[in-house]
Amino acid sequence: MKKVTFPSVAMILLGGTFLSPVTLRAQDYPLGPGTTWTYHLHKDVGPLAHFEGEDARMAKNGAVETTVIAHVVGTEEIGGKSYTRVESMGQGKLANIDWYALTPAGLLHARAVDYVAQSQSDFDPPEVLLSHALAPGESWTWQDRQGVLSSKKTAFAPEQITVPAGSYRPISVRTEMVIPTQISPTQVVPMNVTMRQWFVPGVGFVKQDVRFEINGNLLSHNLMTLEKFERAAAAK
Repeated sequence: MKKVTFPSVAMILLGGTFLSPVTLRAQDYPLGPGTTWTYHLHKDVGPLAHFEGEDARMAKNGAVETTVIAHVVGTEEIGGKSYTRVESMGQGKLANIDWYALTPAGLLHARAVDYVAQSQSDFDPPEVLLSHALAPGESWTWQDRQGVLSSKKTAFAPEQITVPAGSYRPISVRTEMVIPTQISPTQVVPMNVTMRQWFVPGVGFVKQDVRFEINGNLLSHNLMTLEKFERAAAAK
């Protein structure tokens, strides 16, 4: 498995929504072992890209439609700090692992492993996925210690949305990032990544929309929507 210095297409699966600045509370985030989310995942690609591997086998009419099941499996230490480990399964295989921590600064994301892309991303310092307030209009940035990569996140006002699991009124967060991408031995071009995520307190992530583009051309588009949420047994 190769190690990369930029975020892989990871499942950002935990979160919450606040309509006014407040301190993050553990009960707003379903972090208990056994918490499970079932998602519908839609994938499509632009004219300059194509599906590979299992996606190529599953693709119909230019798109992949599948189910992803994510669940909290426990905690692990990264850099001397405890993080919650969330594993995502697709087609009966381990697809992603992400590590999160709830802190006074917000919800942190320290590491992501993408088994489909065979990559690992270590966020140093850990990325703040959600601020402690999530006030509409608020924005914050992240930059790696090498100064190569950075991202900007912006929170939006609550909006009513409907996904297979039901109707919600979450705050969404948009992430914008430019990743230097080597497309040939001598050519590196910027890849623009735009991600928007919708969060509901006590439920977490209910929708995620990610686009990858180069020079304005779509490479790939992933859309995940929540089909079912199951709390940890102790939290029922």
